[in-house]
Amino acid sequence: MTPLLTEKGYLQTREKLANMEARLAALCARTDLSPVHKSEVERSYLDMIGQYLREIKLYEATHAIPSRTD
Repeated sequence: MTPLLTEKGYLQTREKLANMEARLAALCARTDLSPVHKSEVERSYLDMIGQYLREIKLYEATHAIPSRTD
């Protein structure tokens, strides 16, 4: 089970999420990778994004913070 985030951890996780989303966008634009490698990296990035989103939603639900709308 994922431990609950502190306020500092929440802010860091939001930053990590934004960075991972930017990395995923950059990955999609790359043409120098093999299709297999690119799909493995994309899956890994999506897994991390999902984990970050779960942690953020849990924090927001327990601290009455409105969820992101974007």
